[in-house]
Parts: sequence; C-alpha cells; structure tokens
Amino acid sequence: MENLRRRWTVGNQVELTFPVPPCIYFLTMAERCIHIEGLRVEREGAEILRGLSLSVACGERLIVAGPNGAGKTTLLKAILGMIRASAGRIQVLGSDVGSREWARGRRRVGYVNQESVQVDFPVSGREVVEIGTCSLGLHRAEKRRRIEEAMVAVGCEHLQNRMYARLSGGEKQKLSLARCLCQDPQLLLLDEPTSSLDPRSRSELMALLKGLNEKRGLTMVMVSHDAQVLSEPEWAIQHMEAGAFA
Repeated sequence: MENLRRRWTVGNQVELTFPVPPCIYFLTMAERCIHIEGLRVEREGAEILRGLSLSVACGERLIVAGPNGAGKTTLLKAILGMIRASAGRIQVLGSDVGSREWARGRRRVGYVNQESVQVDFPVSGREVVEIGTCSLGLHRAEKRRRIEEAMVAVGCEHLQNRMYARLSGGEKQKLSLARCLCQDPQLLLLDEPTSSLDPRSRSELMALLKGLNEKRGLTMVMVSHDAQVLSEPEWAIQHMEAGAFA
C-alpha cells in the first residue's frame, strides 16, 4: 500500500504522479468529499450561517451562488477550519474538521482566494507556487519536480521568473492553482476566483478548472456571484442568501 502512486494526465503536456495515502485510496467517486450537517456560525453576536446542510460527492463541481454578504466566504473558511462552527458538523474527506485526523490530511484541501490584495514586495511567480510545498517536508528534488509539473499543468511555466506584483489577475490565479496542485489536493475551494478577471481570462480559468476536474478527478467548490460563471454548463449550483441555502 505504501508504494502506491496515482497518475494524472493533464492535457497532452504532463503526467503528475503523487503517493496515495491509504486513507485517500479507499475513497471512491461515489463517496462524499464534504458533508455538512446543521452548520451554524456566529460572530460578535450575529448569526452568519444558519443551520446549513450540504453534501458534495468526490469529483463534483459545485458553485455556491449568492449576493455579497450571503455568507459564502464564511462557509469556505468553516470548511477550511479557519472559522469555528457554533453548532453542527463538518466532515472533509471522511474526517471531522478540527480533529487530529483532519489536521494530518489538511494539505489535501487547496484554497484559491479572491485576487484582491495588492502585493508589492519582490516575489517571483515560481516562489509563489513554491509556497504550496513549504509544509510538506519534501526533498529538494521532489519539491522541484512538483513545482515544475504543476506550472506546466496550468500553463504558467513562462511566469516563473516574472514579478508577481506585475502580473495580470488571470496570471495570478493560474499561479494560485499551480500552488495548490503542489499539495496534491483532493478538494479545491475557490473564493470568487473570477472577480478581478476580464471576460477572456474568466473563460480561460473556467476551462482550466473543468480540465483539472475531468482529468484529475479534483472536487471543486466555488463561491461566486459572477453571472458568466453561473451560466457555465456542467456545474451544480446551490443558491445561498442571508446565511442559508435558498
């Protein structure tokens, strides 16, 4: 079991190979990647999430849609364990969020945040992608291999020596995806990833996400209020309003 490796082909460009831990190997496409029951989140006396329940199958692509202030980002942060639930239960890849088992497998969840923060300090595209390997304890050669393969997989290898602060929104989001791929995630959470993109970059990003889902079996949960994104075919849509699913 320890020597099992998983192979994913992305387009015609690169084959990604990663070890398969036993706890992930026994998850099938029919099983649930995320399971939430009665989730409530309160902050400063205000109820942000009001008894949410949700199941997402492994390999599914889901958009959580809703206006600003609906609680979409809070939901993602609760799934990530960044915000503590006031009540309810969240399971990710079979483990309760906050448990020791979940903490050991936390790197299996990739997070692409909204590209809205201006970064002025000198950091290259490759260095941004390398962040995804920092907590994995990899040998130098393995780290280099993952970075290079991830950048080729999303088509951003030409950005490795460019300064991050000078890149377009679409280029930054590609680097964020490559950073996540270095972690070998099972689940990808995306917070308004198209909000700063022009129509062409938005279409390119959605096509890239679809390809990663279909060829790698990567489960995706995206929050968005972008009309163009909501018109994308083959994404399940769950509407959210005032901290509850509509």
